[in-house]
Amino acid sequence: MAQGPAVAGDAGARPVRTLGGLPALALVAGSMLGIGIFISPPEVAAHVSGSGSFMLVWLLGGLVALLGALSLAELGAMMPRDGGDYAYLRQSWGPGVAFSAGWLQLLAIFPGSLAAVAVATSKYQLPALLGPAFAEPLALGPVEIPASHLWAALIIVALTLINHVGVKVSGVVQVLVVSVPLAVLLVATLVVLWGHEPGTVAPALTDEELGARPSGATLARAYLPVYFAYSGWNAAIYVGGEIKNPARNLPRALVGGTAAVTALYLILCVGFLDVFSLEGLANVGEAGTAAAQAMFGPLGVTVLTGLIVLAMIGSLNGSILTGSRIAFAMGKEGDCARAAGVLHPRFSTPVVALWMQCGIALALLVLDLALFGNGLDTLIAYTTSAMLITGTLTVLAVMILRRTQPQLRRPYKTWLYPLPPVLHAVSSVVVLVVLARWGDPSVWLALGWFGGALLFYRVVRRRRE
Repeated sequence: MAQGPAVAGDAGARPVRTLGGLPALALVAGSMLGIGIFISPPEVAAHVSGSGSFMLVWLLGGLVALLGALSLAELGAMMPRDGGDYAYLRQSWGPGVAFSAGWLQLLAIFPGSLAAVAVATSKYQLPALLGPAFAEPLALGPVEIPASHLWAALIIVALTLINHVGVKVSGVVQVLVVSVPLAVLLVATLVVLWGHEPGTVAPALTDEELGARPSGATLARAYLPVYFAYSGWNAAIYVGGEIKNPARNLPRALVGGTAAVTALYLILCVGFLDVFSLEGLANVGEAGTAAAQAMFGPLGVTVLTGLIVLAMIGSLNGSILTGSRIAFAMGKEGDCARAAGVLHPRFSTPVVALWMQCGIALALLVLDLALFGNGLDTLIAYTTSAMLITGTLTVLAVMILRRTQPQLRRPYKTWLYPLPPVLHAVSSVVVLVVLARWGDPSVWLALGWFGGALLFYRVVRRRRE
């Protein structure tokens, strides 16, 4: 039975199970339905040479996400704890790997995802919805701060504050900001496919272009933004300790939410190709607003952009809710600041972990400006490479625990085991190897963070223990 709210300074108290099945499913769907589906299709279109390859990359991304969800559903139902990957990696790979993966998530995955989604929303959607004044930079003496980064910082801080006051409040917000955009985006896309004459915005590709086959390195590079767009399929495992009846609700949330968003993404991609063609899509910048302008005019841009902003808030809210539970779990084990593992005496939320994550995300916004000059693609590649590393280790934990702890009760067992974890891991490793050989800096940076953390654990942390 879950314990009540923690008293101040009590790092051993457990969160209260307040999230039902629908908020848990909305958490997965909302975490997935981020800015990636609107900014990634143009980037993918620029890397592939045919619509068949374009759809193949998106289909493979969805299948890989679904295979991962099927694998982690077993872990979530078996060990419904806050902290997700970190908790499972400690049980399977050992505390050293868990420590390294946890810090990779703290320094790259969740803050990087927050920064990338918030910047893209502020850069593309807010000016289209609220007017060009929201794209004007802020001058602080001789320094100009891009409006995209300023508004991104304010959004991250505001949503962190909502999560500060309670997971139940955050769950209600999640359901509201996810369900409406999901429904309307699906209906709008079906209307486009049903009534739109293909190829009116940009010329269709030739048969030769449609049949062209890109290289393996090009497909791997195109896969990074696709994987980023599908990220969030594992969101529910991070709040496993706060979900009611996790043996039933966790698998349903993971598999159901992932399957629903995958279907929506594929329909949206077909719709984008129908409106723009592949060549036109590669040059639109952000597909959602551009498609609304092409199909529905100014009023359509306002309505659809508002829905996209709601979806982005859902994605950011889900990432803030789930990502903070990594620091919370690590704080309880002594792998992070002990204060991160303490629940607020009134709100029962890990407030130190929440604001620590917020601070790292804001620091990444500053570094992005200083080092890359507003390089959104760099943030996405950096975040995605780290996701591939930790995701591979976590899905393989299913196989390790099947062998080392067969006596554990498993309310849900991975369907078609061992194919889902094996196929998910193989696909991720292949992409990482191809990109590493190609010299992609994001892969080496993520591997460097992971290796550095593991070395620190071996040399410093284990000696202290």
